[in-house]
Amino acid sequence: MKSFFTYFVIFFVVFFIPLNADIQIDTSQIKNYIVKKEFYTQGKNRFMIFRSYTYKENSYFLLINLDSLKTSIISNTQKEKLKKSGKSILSNSNYSKLVAKVFKNSSILSNAGINKSLHKKKNEIYLTIDMCPSSKKGYEKELFEEYLKSTEINKKIPISIAITYRWVKDHKKEFFSLIHNENLDITWINHSKNHYYNPIEKLSKNFMLNSKTNLREEVIEVEKLLILNNLTPSILFRLPGLISNQKLINSLVYEFSLIPLGTNNWLVKSDKEVSNGDIILIHGNLNEKEGVEKLINNQPNINRFKSIYNSLLTDK
Repeated sequence: MKSFFTYFVIFFVVFFIPLNADIQIDTSQIKNYIVKKEFYTQGKNRFMIFRSYTYKENSYFLLINLDSLKTSIISNTQKEKLKKSGKSILSNSNYSKLVAKVFKNSSILSNAGINKSLHKKKNEIYLTIDMCPSSKKGYEKELFEEYLKSTEINKKIPISIAITYRWVKDHKKEFFSLIHNENLDITWINHSKNHYYNPIEKLSKNFMLNSKTNLREEVIEVEKLLILNNLTPSILFRLPGLISNQKLINSLVYEFSLIPLGTNNWLVKSDKEVSNGDIILIHGNLNEKEGVEKLINNQPNINRFKSIYNSLLTDK
């Protein structure tokens, strides 16, 4: 009888405890979240700390390698091993080159920022998947759980997911599945907290250009959500609707140290086939199935998907 009871408890835990049990959305647990710019070196590596915060009474820092563009979270002890430096280390870094590239088309209304690969590398394409708020249950299961499967042992498929707080809040089970998908190597892109949209408003006053937008909240709450769930935010920001103006771009770059990422192949709106160097945009929230179907029907070789950082690195 004891053995039966033990097995029953295990069965109940495995099959009846909801998968969203481990997803954290109460970002107030992260305290003293500060936007900053501090510069450090370690050997030949150049870094910028652009956020600091406390969690469970411990101090942490979000930093970017100014050349590899990859972000990481370090403790206060790890920070103390870095050598303090000045703003001059930005000079000629891949990060500073990206910033310069952003401002070459920062005033356009649609698709500002980095909207194409900086180098068209043979057999490389970069898949970005937007998870905007959606009232539909579930996500693109065929995409995430069937199509995006590695055919090589111990090799994960690199993709980027532009995430919104509101989608996670309403889809905890699906978010849990994404972050525990062993087939995927995910770069997390900030896609805003609320992703405001009103179909009757003109674009110049819509999305994040709405007068009621609280930019700090839209940016910071997504970063805190990712950190709270043991994920590392990238420096990339995908503008809702790809809509912006010069003021918004300036704030994202200068105030928050983020790089707006657009696309040169939004599959549901594009007539072109998938080709080398494409920054592909599809939606994984069931709101734009045509784009997902187009990708799957096109059947690009899974091995062509590469990390978005490959597209953004300016040094060959």
